[in-house]
Formats: sequence, structure tokens, C-alpha cells
Amino acid sequence: MVYEILDVDALGRIGKLSINNKEMITPNLFPVVHPVNNVVSTTEIKKIGAECIFTNAYIIYQNESIKKIVLKKGLHQYLNFDGLIATDSGAFQQYMYRNDKISIKAEEIERFQENICSDFPVILDIPVQIDDAYSIAKKKVTKTIERAKENIKRRSNENCHWFGPIHGGKYKDLLEYSAIEMSKLDFEVHAIGGLVKAFLDYRFELTLDILITAKKRLMPNRPIHMFGLGLPQFFSLAVACGCDLMDSAAYVLYAKANRYFTLSTGTKKLEELKEFPCHCPICCDFTPKEIKSSDEKLKVELLAKHNLFLSFSELRTIRQAIREGKLWELVESRIRSHPNLVKAANKIKNHNDYFEVHEKSYKKHGRLFASHESINRPMIYRYEKKLKTNYRPPKEAKYLIILPELDVKFENSPTIKKWLNKIDNNTIIHRKLLHVTFFSEFFGIIPLELDVFQYESIHSMGVKDLLYRNSIQKLELFLGSFFKHYKKFGALIPKEYINQFHEITEFPKNNPIYGLNSIFISKFNLNFSIFNNIDDLLQFFRDDDKY
Repeated sequence: MVYEILDVDALGRIGKLSINNKEMITPNLFPVVHPVNNVVSTTEIKKIGAECIFTNAYIIYQNESIKKIVLKKGLHQYLNFDGLIATDSGAFQQYMYRNDKISIKAEEIERFQENICSDFPVILDIPVQIDDAYSIAKKKVTKTIERAKENIKRRSNENCHWFGPIHGGKYKDLLEYSAIEMSKLDFEVHAIGGLVKAFLDYRFELTLDILITAKKRLMPNRPIHMFGLGLPQFFSLAVACGCDLMDSAAYVLYAKANRYFTLSTGTKKLEELKEFPCHCPICCDFTPKEIKSSDEKLKVELLAKHNLFLSFSELRTIRQAIREGKLWELVESRIRSHPNLVKAANKIKNHNDYFEVHEKSYKKHGRLFASHESINRPMIYRYEKKLKTNYRPPKEAKYLIILPELDVKFENSPTIKKWLNKIDNNTIIHRKLLHVTFFSEFFGIIPLELDVFQYESIHSMGVKDLLYRNSIQKLELFLGSFFKHYKKFGALIPKEYINQFHEITEFPKNNPIYGLNSIFISKFNLNFSIFNNIDDLLQFFRDDDKY
């Protein structure tokens, strides 16, 4: 198997996976198909966009008549699918239904997967349940690793590329141990298991913790698969945190429950819909009323097809976002569909150092900070880190000038351009004595000499707003490091300014720059004043140094 990384953003990556003279792009979804009674045909699934599917080898193995046919024809011909096929060993049935009566030997089901020519077989692992006691979870992890080692010794079909499952559930040390030990073994894809029940309960925080913990310890050149990841509104967040592949039967399971996938509001009950908010072929050809009045079999099929269309559409959107360097923007828009997704996304800040290492230094386009979650982006953390460890103010500067950000940033603003021209050409105080900075609601203090990328952002709504508190907190960090470098501090707060459309605009009263006075004077006891125009601000420094 060859896995070539083509592009990256966050921990998400576009890759080309090539095996057995077949290719697929990642991130990608394996729709789960029943080997006997699938609702949507594999032909239709391929037309909708699937390059790969997942089926259950255990179900085939237990059905003697089907088993003979598949052994004779081969899995691909039996399922009428010429793309890549992954097979489960039966461990999922044991996990989901806690069915200890499911009895099969690892060597039997693993040999069977080789005999039917599965592209991606899965060893007979022992998934950890979310509510397992630690001692039980540890035994399952240890046993899965033992079986993985035994599997390697038994392999005989070189065209089979095995999934190496990672387990540990909610126990971080077991997850790390599982990931480290499995990384040492000859597996070409690693699959994180035991997620489905947490996922069904919308425990996205736990799901993300498991993914990131495993990702940190796994071999970076191997794709990471997540078993049972099927809700499209979670795809972008999972990909941003390192997921390359996923499988799920959610498209049909939700359809059987009359559930319709959307991205903006999560899943909807069919009976709640008067119109379809989607433009896939199903939603263009049918109305909700028409589907509701269909017989049960057709209704489930149509809903399942829509759910698949939406899933693959979202994956295409994610891949394009990676190419454009806008995956974080996509994540922040998708997580608004459910509060638990927002909570999960906020966990990323607990891993800032890890994400920052993988964040691109350069992106083609300016950034959009459209929500409070944008504060936690790795690029902002990187800026804060470098400002604290690698930055020093200009040696000759004695006076700190703080200018507000306006509707467009820095020299692109006609008003800011005018301010900077006045500062540069003033006859009041020597320019080298002045250190010009901007006050940002996302970055805190931005020195003019730093080449900060272009960005557009939302603004604070007042003193209790998260952005307001964020900017004040970052100002304190800056002053804590550098206040001794300056003799005086001055900020400009205009009553009005000329915006990018050359209109006179009132400066907002809830801008965090109004809160600087209390920080400079009350907390640091510094010589600080606020002015409404540049001339008065420059005069403030003239008392100490005559030009």
C-alpha cells in the first residue's frame, strides 16, 4: 500500500491511498453495506460517490449458502463493487450487542477474510466498552495486541492490507499504550474502535479526546480510521483532529428511523420537514410529503440515498477547505449545529502545542475569525507563543503607541494609513522613539513591524463578551513582559473614522480599547493616557523628548 500526502491543514490531510491497482482519496467514508440485505445497492452507492465500502465478513461466514458463493466469486464480484472493500471480523457485533454467544476463532475469520480477497480486513479485536472497568479494559487491550501479533505470523495473502485496531476507551494511558504497541507492528491502517456508543449519545468531547490521544502516539505515515463515525456535521472536526478514514451505517440506520441528515441543524425527523433544504437528486425529485407517503421500503431507500449524498458532499467540502487552508473556518461553522460539538471543539485548546506544530506557517488567503471559537486557533496560539519567547521591542523605542483596529486592518484602512503617515512624518518627536502597535480583539497587541497575515473578524459586544476579556488578558501578558522597556504609553480612540467605503463611521463604544485605562493605571501604575487624535497623542510624548 502507498499513502501519499498531497495537502494538509490543521491535522487534516488530503492523501492518495493506492493498493491493488486501485486508488482512493482521503479523507473518505466507507459506507457500511449489509452482505445480504442492503437497502441501497452498491451500484447506487458508487454513483453517489463511494470509492470504498465496508461489509461484515462474520455475517457472510455464518451463512453457509452465501459463504460458498463468496468464496467462489470473491468479495468484489459478489458485492458488484470494483472499488476498495474493508471487512469486519465480527468484533463489532460483540461490542454493540454485548453478545458473548458470538463465538469464532481469530485464525478462522481472519483466514476467511484473506480467502475472499478483502482489501482491508480487520483482525478479531476485542473492543473496549465505554463503561468497562479499568481492569477489564486493560485485559481487552492486551488481548487485542496479542491477536495482532499472531495475525502477522499467519498472514498469507499479500493483497490484504490489515487494519490494526486501537482501543482503550476513556482510559488515556491504555489508549496511549495501545497506539504505541500497535504502531510497532506491521499494519498499514490504524482504526480507533469503541466509539459508536459514545457517538450515539453525542459524547463528542470523549470521542475527540480518544482520537487526539491516539493520534499523538500513532505512526504519522499511516492513515487513521474511526469505526462508526457517521454524522456529517462531525466530519470536519474529526478530520481537523487527524481522522483520515471513517465507516458507518448511519446513513441507512437513521433513514430507518425517518431521520434526514442536514449540516446546519443536525438530523431532522422527516415529519418535521415541509421542504427539503438540500439540492441532491433525491431532494430535487421528491418533496417531504411524497417520501412520507411512499411505502416503507422506498421511503428508507430514498432517505438513505439523501444521507449518503450529503455525507459525500461534506467530504468534498472538507477536502476543498484543506486545499484552501480554510478547514478551521469550516469547522467553526459546522459545530454550531449542536452545543456538544462546540464543547468538543473547545477541547482543542488543551492540545495547543501539538496542533501548533502541525499548523501551516503560510496560507494563501486571509483568515476569517467569525466566532468566539476562533480564539482557540493554533495560529493565534503560535503568535502568542512567539511574541512571548522570540519578540523584543525596537531597542531605541521609548514610547508605546496603541492604535485600534478598524473595519479593515492596518495600511488597508484609509484612516489607519493617514494615522501612520502622520506618525512617520511628524515634527514633534523622533520616529525611532515611537513604537506603534495595534490592539486586536483576537491577538491582543500586534506590533506594526510584525508581518501578521490579513484577517477579518467579528467584534466584541461589550465588557462581558469573551472577545473583550480575551483582548484585555493578552494585553496584560504583553505588558507583563515588556512594560519596563517604555517610559510612556498612549492610546488613540477616535470619535469617528473613515471606513473602507470612505464613509464617516462612529467608533464603537464597546471596543475593548476603552478598557485599557484600568489595566495600564490600576494594575501596572504606568504613565498612560488616551487621546482622540494623533496630534494630541504625539504632544503627550513631547514633554520628555524635544525633537
